[in-house]
Amino acid sequence: MELRTLEQLQQQSAASTAKKEASSLGQDDFMKLMLQQLKNQDPFKPTDNTEFISQMAQLTSVSGISEMNDNLAALTSSLYGGQLLDASSLIGKEVLVGSDVVALPSEGAVNGQVTLPVSTQAVDVEILAPSGEVLGKVALGPQAAGAVSFRWDGSGLDGERLPAGNYLIRAQYLTGNSVEALQTDIRSPVRSVSLPSGGGSPTVQIDGVGTVSMSQIKEIS
Repeated sequence: MELRTLEQLQQQSAASTAKKEASSLGQDDFMKLMLQQLKNQDPFKPTDNTEFISQMAQLTSVSGISEMNDNLAALTSSLYGGQLLDASSLIGKEVLVGSDVVALPSEGAVNGQVTLPVSTQAVDVEILAPSGEVLGKVALGPQAAGAVSFRWDGSGLDGERLPAGNYLIRAQYLTGNSVEALQTDIRSPVRSVSLPSGGGSPTVQIDGVGTVSMSQIKEIS
């Protein structure tokens, strides 16, 4: 009698169900195949104990992988729900994010922050039109290394308040005889939360800044 191995039985099962791939076999399918192998083995040449234990290990592996996938799917769903809940709780709050654009409201000021790598005798924050023309400036004077907050009240170079809207912003500091650029971080309210159509973490819509991921938020106030 010809001894049919587990692999041969898998091939036979795949042939009878052409659209079913081996990777789709579950725990029950695997057990049926093993029982079929035991029924069809040569009684004078039974399956070696080592081989049988190896096949049982395969069954345990298939079962474990299936359970692990289910657990990972549940964990992913839970984490995703938690991220969405965290993101929605930000609506209406001010967050600090890196941006070279500020949204000047009809009333009130714009607040932000720069981080100095070294102490300096002068720090300037400039407000620009889309064309690059400087419309306003905030002179912060001498500052120590570290985070430095700034506030722009909406005034232009002539002291008059500029119209509400989005403006470009840039910061620079004096180091020796040269001027170096700084990244600007802006405090602005979160207006909405959205879910990427292709999946992934929730994103937030921030006035003047646009859509950013949760990881880009540096501070919540």
